[in-house]
This record gives sequence, C-alpha cells and structure tokens, in this order.
Amino acid sequence: MKKFDLPLFTDTLFITSAAFLLFFCIFRFYTPALWGAAAAAALTSAATGALCFFFLKRRREKRHLAAEDKRETQKLAFHLAMDSPENTAERIAKALAAKCGKDAKIAGGRIEADGDEYYPIFRLEPATADELAPIVRRGGQTKKTALASSFTKEAEALALSFDIALMNADEVYALLKETGQLPQSYIMGAERKRSLKNGIRLRLRRASAKGYLLSGVTLLLFSTVGAFPVYYIVSGGLLLSAAVLVRIFGKT
Repeated sequence: MKKFDLPLFTDTLFITSAAFLLFFCIFRFYTPALWGAAAAAALTSAATGALCFFFLKRRREKRHLAAEDKRETQKLAFHLAMDSPENTAERIAKALAAKCGKDAKIAGGRIEADGDEYYPIFRLEPATADELAPIVRRGGQTKKTALASSFTKEAEALALSFDIALMNADEVYALLKETGQLPQSYIMGAERKRSLKNGIRLRLRRASAKGYLLSGVTLLLFSTVGAFPVYYIVSGGLLLSAAVLVRIFGKT
C-alpha cells in the first residue's frame, strides 16, 4: 500500500485555497452574481490545484529518487572501502567487461579493459595526491583512470596535470548499476537507533552551544522590537544559559 503523502496534500490544499480567494476577487469584480463568481472561482482554483498537484508530485518523486540514489551511493562507497581490494577489483572488472564487451584482466592492483587501465583506490577518506603518485610514475601512453569514493583537491590537480581520469562514487555507482554488479548486500555497521535518550545526548554535546548562543542572542534582539518583550527576554535568557551549561558540562 502506497504511503499517503500528507505534505503534498496540504501544499495542494493551500495553493487551491489561495487560488480560490484570488479568482473569487477577480470574478466578483466583473460578475454581478455572487454565486456566479464563486462557481467560476471554484472551477479555476480546482484546475490550478490539479496542475500544481501533478507538478509537485513529479518534483517530489524526482527528489525522492535522487535522495535514494545518494543513500545507495554512500552505502556502496563504504562497502567498497571496507571490502577486500581483491573483491572490489573483481567487481569493477566484471562491470567494465560488461560495458565494453571485452574481457577485463586484473594485474598488480590495476584492471586492464579495452586497452585502458583502471586503478581502484577506495578508502574511507578521499583519495590523496600521494595515492595517485604511483599511477603517475607508471608512465606510458595508456589511458589511466583512478576510481575512489572521492578525491582531494590536490589529487584532482595532479590528475589534471598528468591526464588521469577520475571516477568518484557517483560514477562508480552508475557503472555498477548499469551493468548489474551492485552488491546483493552491503557491508554496514549497526545503525544507531533513534530514541529520546539519543536525541537528548545529541542536544547536550558541546558543539550544540553555538546554536543555543545564536538563538538566544536573536531572541534578545527581538525583545527590543517585538510585541511580547518579556517572552523574548525569558526565552533568550534560557537559551543563553543552556549555551553556557552545554559548553562547560557537555560532551565532545
């Protein structure tokens, strides 16, 4: 059963209501009869709401798919970094062979496919220029491609200087997905369960002090122009006190 999209429904209802008020004022100005203006406004606002519904639905679906791909890419990057280099190289070799239609060979930590060389260097951290240096030192006229979750700016500059192609996690995910070589199950750590206790711990970290400080100062400033100065002063004072306490006693 498909989950009911409450935000989409409320957004559509809001737009339809706003459109009805706008069109009712317009039609009431040109139409003597009240019921006629209301009927015309109802029809036009309903049409407007329907158009907005399909537009918002399509945009939300695109965002959902993009967010899902991003999550899958992050899971794949972690999996390739934690898996053995042999398994990672074998998986990428199969994907390259399926894409180019020719056999791919694994030799000395590199993959040779269709006359090109591919170097998987997946780590938990971005690949550095030092990790690209061995590829540069190999020399030769063969096109070389380094594959990693991401690259530092220094690594990107070095690759550009020596004409080395780079494939990040997004491109590797697209390659494996296109060729059907994505892992059946990912290497994943235990997910931290969402609970009230974990939420309170997160709010009591020392890093949260900046947010409390900014919110408190903002509320105190609003007390000089707002209609309820006492509320702003009390709320701002409590937030400033929280910032001080979290900074002193909070955990890193």
